[in-house]
Amino acid sequence: MTSTLWRKWSRGMAGGVLGIATILSGILPVRADEAQSQAPAAAPAISPWSVQTLLEGEKYGIFPLSWYYDGTFQQPIGPDKFRSLIQATAAKLDALELPKKASAPSAEKTESITRETVLRSLYDTLTRYDLPETFGIGKDSPIDYLQKKGIVEGTDRGLELETPSTVEQAAVLASRLVEYAYETADAGAKGLLWKVTKGNNTLYMLGSIHLGIPDMYPMRESVKDAFESADALFVEANLASGDPADMAYFQQQTMYDDGTTLKDHVSAQTYEKLQQAAGKLNLPVQAFDAYKPWAVTNNLSLFTLMDSPEDITQAATLGVDMYFLHKAILTGKPIQELEGVKFQGDLLSNVPPKEQEKELNQLLDTIVTPAADAPNPAKQFKQWQLLWADGDLDGFTKSYSESLQSVPNGSMQRLLGERDKNMAKKLSDLLEKEGEATYFVVVGAAHYATKGMVIDLLKQQGYDVQFVP
Repeated sequence: MTSTLWRKWSRGMAGGVLGIATILSGILPVRADEAQSQAPAAAPAISPWSVQTLLEGEKYGIFPLSWYYDGTFQQPIGPDKFRSLIQATAAKLDALELPKKASAPSAEKTESITRETVLRSLYDTLTRYDLPETFGIGKDSPIDYLQKKGIVEGTDRGLELETPSTVEQAAVLASRLVEYAYETADAGAKGLLWKVTKGNNTLYMLGSIHLGIPDMYPMRESVKDAFESADALFVEANLASGDPADMAYFQQQTMYDDGTTLKDHVSAQTYEKLQQAAGKLNLPVQAFDAYKPWAVTNNLSLFTLMDSPEDITQAATLGVDMYFLHKAILTGKPIQELEGVKFQGDLLSNVPPKEQEKELNQLLDTIVTPAADAPNPAKQFKQWQLLWADGDLDGFTKSYSESLQSVPNGSMQRLLGERDKNMAKKLSDLLEKEGEATYFVVVGAAHYATKGMVIDLLKQQGYDVQFVP
């Protein structure tokens, strides 16, 4: 069972790299082969009891995903990893901005790091703050407290405190502590969430950021509870466990299959400008030769947001869509698509070649010869991620709407206009169904926050639409 879940999970990570990766539906075709080749050939040794906790905890930024694959995950944790885990956990708790009464504890320097060592270090990390009464810090010993709060659960052999802690066990315990602290402090990312109702039917509509950061996790209980209450998850496209044929079709739409290359389809001036842009972004000059202009445009847009391909891959695994897709897979919740991978491939590829080249040139100009007052794409995107985490709808809408002024009108019509009308129609059909049902709908935040799009279209139809602060 564990290996099956892991295969779905890891395939979803690769899908996140291949699929929708920015608010404007960007993809990463240039790295597709590399992403597939780097995907683990076999499932790492993950215990069944830890999978769901690790899916949550890995988003917090308290341990790197590489720990899964370095061959030591179920071996005793060493001093370096232990120190790194405690320090990262302390940094995550610092973000709660609770008053401190002590400095961060240092990980114990010992040859054998037992389960008790990990638990006491985590307890010390938590109690260096002046905690509200809701935490219930009292006369309980550190171990009793952590057991009562569900941070350590033990086995049929007891808590096994003297047993050396594995990397996996330590990562799980730290993840549980962070989640507990954020829940108890009523903290976490709020996201951009709406509740839409008609009769006995309810839609919880969460605007997504397709590339994430640890600041976006853990999410508030209100968001997670909305997901738990839903009968099914709806997404734009199922990138985690969808039809492999659709994903292959999407990738085919990005590439030339007639023996020609990009150089044969664009002007010499465009191709030269692309080489300059690749140089500025530290990419191989022939990196895009196999790909069509629209795919190059979307790919380049990602590289303006991140410093490296590795950063893009990591950010894709932290995307809101992928988070809920993986939660749905692990909990058995049905997944439905509003559009699908094939639809999005057709949408993006069926643009006249001249228009594709024109839009590519517009992006290349911003990379090669940026205007002095042009906003930094990476900083702007980071702002959107943080506004999303704060649940700042007004701030997000204002910032995003201002950015649309530089997006070609034709591109806007493809990415938002008609698609939003189609999405609103499908969501309306769900609301009009007989009976009682609840759905959790995760769609790019632009489709919800932009004026005149999905949320406004549902309001115009008379549904009760409420933003959840």
